[in-house]
Amino acid sequence: MNNTTCSLITLIYVMRLDIKHWQLLEAIARHGSLGQAAEAIGVTQSALSHRLAEAERRLGDAIFEREGRRLKPTPAGQILLDTAQSILPELHRAEQDFERTAANASYLVRIGVAAFSAYHWLPGFLQSLPLQREKLQIDLVAAATQNAEHALLSGMTDLLLSPFNIEHPALISSPLMQDELMLITHPQHPLAGKEHIEAQDLVNEHYLTYSLDTLPGFEYERFIRPSGIRLRHIQIVEMTDAITEMIAVDLGVSILSRWALTRPLSQQLVTATPVIPNGLPLTWYLLFRRSDNKNSAVQQTRTFLLNWFDRETFPAP
Repeated sequence: MNNTTCSLITLIYVMRLDIKHWQLLEAIARHGSLGQAAEAIGVTQSALSHRLAEAERRLGDAIFEREGRRLKPTPAGQILLDTAQSILPELHRAEQDFERTAANASYLVRIGVAAFSAYHWLPGFLQSLPLQREKLQIDLVAAATQNAEHALLSGMTDLLLSPFNIEHPALISSPLMQDELMLITHPQHPLAGKEHIEAQDLVNEHYLTYSLDTLPGFEYERFIRPSGIRLRHIQIVEMTDAITEMIAVDLGVSILSRWALTRPLSQQLVTATPVIPNGLPLTWYLLFRRSDNKNSAVQQTRTFLLNWFDRETFPAP
């Protein structure tokens, strides 16, 4: 080697925490207590408490502070929790990708729809895919309907169609389409013949809702609360397709996405009436994890979806 001494310097990152500690942090971040985290992981609370103490001993400082029976992360601990919630789903995804690649399997992309259980668009979208679809498997994730943000951040779903934007540093969103929130009633309901409704029209109605959470940009925040009225009869029905079935037999009314009810509206099972003269516009978004920016299967499917929704038109009620 021409009497030249070559030195190879290898950087080795020494991790103080093992994977079991990261699993502990992710479980506590998700469930908020040692007891629930222990149950989720499948160990005793005592064992998990010892594991937490070991992690804090290795790091040389406290990760959590106690507030009664709950654990509150310290500012430094919150960084670890955020990282655990981001890294563990990626590790799980990497293992799955390895297994599929090793078996020469197709690429799997999981899609969820937030808030509304609406999949009438799916057959048309799948039929529009080019020949590459033979190597692309698309699964639907029902859990995303009720807990959209967690489903996306945890890796349960890869792409999310959402009628509201989720502002999170780990997520990237793009506008997908314009929609409208409308009053959905039985075709023979007295409110069905009106040009538009006012909030007062709902006071004595049996109002069906899929959640009591007040989502920003939805009817409670933009229509009901500003009016000062109080709905007297509210029933929670967690699936929007179940709400539609109830409305179709005149068991209540609801304010829902017009696009989500494209099929029952076209079949005249229910009727849509505008809310206030100018309506309540609703923007749908397509979201994915920032860490999937270079995932070719996710990005290709995302492009297919954006292009398909850009071309597609949905009939007015």
